[in-house]
Amino acid sequence: MSEAYFKDVNALKGPVLALLKKQGYQAVDMHYHTRFSVDGLATVPQVLNKCKKDQIGMAFTDHNQISGALKAVKLAKKDVFVIPGMEVTCHNGVHVLLHFYKAKDLKEFYDKDMKQRIKTNPWFIDLNYKQLINLASKYKCLITIPHPYGPGFCGIMRAGGLDAKMVKKIHAVEAINGCCVGHMNIKAIKWGKKIKKPFTGGSDGHCLAELGTSLTICKANTVTEFLDQIKKGNSIVIGKEERLLNDAVHAVEKFIREEKKSAHKQIEKMWKDRGLLEWNYFKKKLFKGDFHHHYHAHHSEINKSRLNEHKHTKHLMKYTKK
Repeated sequence: MSEAYFKDVNALKGPVLALLKKQGYQAVDMHYHTRFSVDGLATVPQVLNKCKKDQIGMAFTDHNQISGALKAVKLAKKDVFVIPGMEVTCHNGVHVLLHFYKAKDLKEFYDKDMKQRIKTNPWFIDLNYKQLINLASKYKCLITIPHPYGPGFCGIMRAGGLDAKMVKKIHAVEAINGCCVGHMNIKAIKWGKKIKKPFTGGSDGHCLAELGTSLTICKANTVTEFLDQIKKGNSIVIGKEERLLNDAVHAVEKFIREEKKSAHKQIEKMWKDRGLLEWNYFKKKLFKGDFHHHYHAHHSEINKSRLNEHKHTKHLMKYTKK
């Protein structure tokens, strides 16, 4: 069965991971966002260069996008161990991670089942998480539930979790997410053990400084072997959460990036509204108890009047508690 340890992975990067690699192991950040995510800061080449230096592999999982993953597969060649994937935001806000065995399968999934949906609404596809899991089950991929106890709409446990039938269709639970505070990850580990699912770990990073804060280690030489090892429960997850000050600095960088990237005034307004929501939540949590960094898309506590103002978020009103 998979194991999870709260340790600083910086002690492993470089010589230790290089030695593990010689012995047939791969250490992969299974959850990372590049500039192809609207809130991502790093370019694909920057990510690959850092991965090569740190002796780690990378799963490119941009929000509702696959361009970064496809570009990474093309550029990495044999220098960096790359797993193509994406993080899908469902209609009710829940996130689901999909890691594909082959880039061509990811592209087929995106072109056939995601592209038109994302064109209609780039932030929330028109499927709930159960429908998405059923759809993804038709493809050769690893279906993982990221940050199950995450904030806002993004954590699946906030939306009622999974029944026994749906639990059978997922392959893994993200045990350590670099952007979740300790109790959220601890709950994720306990839930993973309860439903008897293997673990993965990832930074959920959106900038270079966050890359590789949580790693998934398996003995494998290929992507197929690596994903199969996870499914068999032969993964080890090592990682930790970020510090408050680092989160705040990274958040400012992301907001600046998002405003520059917004192509239309209405989209720009949406991100500005989200920024106000998350800043208010930041202040509330900072001074009133346990704090969690809510600076990624769709992670904020809910302000109904704000949600109702924009066509891409007003549908979420029906998922808020009365």
